[in-house]
Amino acid sequence: MEFHGKVREIKPYDHRRHTGGYGFIQAENDQSIFFLLAWAKYEPVKVGDNVEFETELDEAGRIHANPVQRDETRMAANIKQLFQKYNYKSSRKLLPIPGVTAQSTNMSAAYESLNTIQQQFGEDNDALPATMLSTINEWISNVLELDTYFDEHPQLKELLIKRNVLPKQKQIEPLTELQKVIRKMNYEQRGRYFGVKGEQTVQSKLDQHHLQYVQNPTLPEFDTDGNVVGATEIDFIVVSMFGIHVIEVKNYGAGKGQEQRITISRDGQWSRIGSTQENVTGQNDLHISAVEGVLFDSDALQDIERVKLLAAPVFVIPNENVTINNQSSEQVIRTGFLYDTLVRNVRESRQAVLSESEVTRVLEVLKQALEANREFQYFLPDENFLEDAYQLRERYEIAQKVFDHLTDIYG
Repeated sequence: MEFHGKVREIKPYDHRRHTGGYGFIQAENDQSIFFLLAWAKYEPVKVGDNVEFETELDEAGRIHANPVQRDETRMAANIKQLFQKYNYKSSRKLLPIPGVTAQSTNMSAAYESLNTIQQQFGEDNDALPATMLSTINEWISNVLELDTYFDEHPQLKELLIKRNVLPKQKQIEPLTELQKVIRKMNYEQRGRYFGVKGEQTVQSKLDQHHLQYVQNPTLPEFDTDGNVVGATEIDFIVVSMFGIHVIEVKNYGAGKGQEQRITISRDGQWSRIGSTQENVTGQNDLHISAVEGVLFDSDALQDIERVKLLAAPVFVIPNENVTINNQSSEQVIRTGFLYDTLVRNVRESRQAVLSESEVTRVLEVLKQALEANREFQYFLPDENFLEDAYQLRERYEIAQKVFDHLTDIYG
């Protein structure tokens, strides 16, 4: 705008034509200029406000200020001064949005990829690596919340958007969607983390007793006619003289700070406090069918009685945080009872289920059948994820400084 000055006086005025009041601006040339508060582009208008304005003449030839807004030149100078005070350098780049993409990879690779970035985050911030996703999601929430606070200061907000400190309107939706993706990643990562920890506990117990197994195989899934209709991933298939056991590891409650309770009903439904009912038994039935389908269909095992190739399900809860209320006939045990559970039938009958050579042949068939490193879709951070997240945090922090010093910015 063409002219600059300071609000010198404000008068309440209740006339129908002048609803809201009027005031006078002391212009730089010391001229006192009348204006209606309704002509101001911001509120509340206060005595002492630095403003800029255009002028017009009324019917009597008197000068009026219309429109009136805060002095943008002065605000910009004050913003620059505050940036310098906090050693912030303006960037021509848009407010960064940390990148996350859906990638096809196997679970182990996905876990390691995210874990590497988390470790870097932990070192950079002297924080627990596992807090990365929730922390960055909080930074995004802070940015979006602060953006709404500036809605009451539209002129200032526009200045900060131009300086790429606040997000442009077109960036609001991508930031909101990113939060949803990060929440999903965080949920999956926690599940993978505790899942892997649980499997490591079970694996140690199997190794302790020198048992042979196939870990995390992905086997073809068959329909009732024997046709392959998909694939299913299994935690462990243990093959030994004690028979074939399909182990499903459920590390429920491992990440909780309080005791949890799991109830397995007579029909095999699993329920936990605060969680929806799960058909874990049905899930493992698919695993059993997949294993038996591969073994029954193998030409290399046709001379072995089918009864020997039947797989038995075992569910392992590898922590002490949960109370198990098992009303079903399924074997749901702690890790410490795993070996006793596997050998129980042989101890009672005193007769091995599989010979040493049969164990070797069954393992070979399973390893040939599994789809090694089967790939699934995982959301993973891109290579600039942390750098962009740190930039996002830095710009939020300087925007918060501006909001905390509104009096200085408008002064």
